Amino acid sequence: MNGVTYEKVNLNPNLPAMLGYLGKENFDAKGAFYIGAHWHRSIEITFLVEGEVEGFINGKKIKVNSGEFIFVNSGDVHEIEKKQGKSCGGIILVLSYDFIKNVYPNIDNIRFDISKDSSSKSRMVDIFLEIKDIYLNPKELDYIKINSYLYEILYILLSDFTVEENNSNLENYFKYRDKQKEILMYIGENYREELTLDRISKQFYMSSEYFSRKFHEWFGTTYKVYLANYRFSKAYEELINSNNNIQDIASTHGFSNVKSFITIFKEKYNITPSRYRQFIKSQEMAEKWTINYNYKGIKNDKI
Repeated sequence: MNGVTYEKVNLNPNLPAMLGYLGKENFDAKGAFYIGAHWHRSIEITFLVEGEVEGFINGKKIKVNSGEFIFVNSGDVHEIEKKQGKSCGGIILVLSYDFIKNVYPNIDNIRFDISKDSSSKSRMVDIFLEIKDIYLNPKELDYIKINSYLYEILYILLSDFTVEENNSNLENYFKYRDKQKEILMYIGENYREELTLDRISKQFYMSSEYFSRKFHEWFGTTYKVYLANYRFSKAYEELINSNNNIQDIASTHGFSNVKSFITIFKEKYNITPSRYRQFIKSQEMAEKWTINYNYKGIKNDKI
């Protein structure tokens, strides 16, 4: 497998970024949600204004509380989860790789560490809170002000949060990260088939034991649980975006039988897939978005 591909980021109109706010004002802030392991070339910054979330970035477990940032460097493999029952809200900013590259051509050879102490971090907080206010109370020309904020954020990152490492450390960092992406890409291309631990281990020239250990180290979960979550998320997408029958959906996305899919679905939503689809189809898009974030992810090896 030569090279890796990156997720496409859908940018906001008139902005070199994807910008959003999820909080009690516009979605079920007490519901659970899970965003599985993925990556993109763009830089992702989330400022948590309420609650807490957990997750993994390149296999390192993180726990982020209100008033703190989640920072994802270009290409980092990351996943986020929020538990059921507690309110949570955050401003999400994904800065376009092309925008950053145009401003700072050397971006591929550096990374950022926003955990470093710096007086400019308080300014970052102020900017994100101002962006939240703009997002919730939009005006016609707000995109001009937000564009100025994006340049200021990039200036702060480059001035105060650049990691200075020698070339060998950076090469090892990018090499390590690319191996994770190759594994996730392989799963994404083959998850519909019988993708056993033995098969995927051999694909990457590892023993089953070594592959299992590295997978858990890199992604914070077992291979079997990750595969089950991935299959479920793909089946869920087809369920709400098509009229295909449930049995075909389960079969298409790697479930051994339709009963296992229905059982897992009912555990997550307390409703059958068919009834859930009927409910979804009857809702407005805003309501549909809220319900989608109630998916918590599979926590056992049922499949």
